Amino acid sequence: MEIRIDITAEGTETVVHVAGRLSGRAVAQFRQACDPIKGAFVLDLSDLLFADATGLEVIRMTVEKGVEVRGASPFVRLLLEDAP
Repeated sequence: MEIRIDITAEGTETVVHVAGRLSGRAVAQFRQACDPIKGAFVLDLSDLLFADATGLEVIRMTVEKGVEVRGASPFVRLLLEDAP
């Protein structure tokens, strides 16, 4: 499994849970899952194992649209904050 993306409703929030590796073809899968969601949602990265530069960039672009990130490891948070 390269990536698994689950979308659930938790109360009034839509939560997108990403597990695995966000790289290569998985970036397109991530976009296909997230782009149709209307409004803000929560991006749960607690099971994200790896993200390459393209994966990190797509997460950054998603966050810029008002998405809340939860569960990211300290290392992933550091990578997300280290914008090029």
